[in-house]
Amino acid sequence: MEFFTHEWVEAFARKWNSDAEMTGPLAQIEFSAMVAFGYPNGDTPSVLFKVDNGKIKRAGLYNKVAKLPTIDWDLRALPEQWTMWQTKPLTLSGLGVAVQNGQLQFKVGDYRKMIRTPNLANPFLRFFKLL
Repeated sequence: MEFFTHEWVEAFARKWNSDAEMTGPLAQIEFSAMVAFGYPNGDTPSVLFKVDNGKIKRAGLYNKVAKLPTIDWDLRALPEQWTMWQTKPLTLSGLGVAVQNGQLQFKVGDYRKMIRTPNLANPFLRFFKLL
C-alpha cells in the first residue's frame, strides 16, 4: 500500500487504535497531540492525526485550505525511507542514526524529550512496526 493516501491513513489509524502497545503507554501519560507525517521536500505534511489520550480520534490527508490546529509533531522522510522502515522498523539505536543523518526529520516536536520519556519513546518506535 502506498504511504500517505486516504486508504493508508484509514488503515493506519485502525492499526494504531487496536494496538495496546501503542495506545496503553500513551493513555497513561494522557498523550494528546496533532501528529503529522510526510516527505521532506513538501511545504506541508501529507497526513495529519488528532490523537486524544493515546488514540487517534481523527485522521486524514493534510488540507492546506482548512483551518487546522497547531501541529505538535511533524515527521518527514523520503518515500524510500518509509518503505524501508515498513520492512525493517527502526530501533532506538537506529532512530538516533536516522535523525543524525537526516533520514528522519523532526520538522516539529522535541526529539530529545521523546527519547528520554519511555512512554513516548516506546510507542514512537512501535509506530514503525505498524507501518
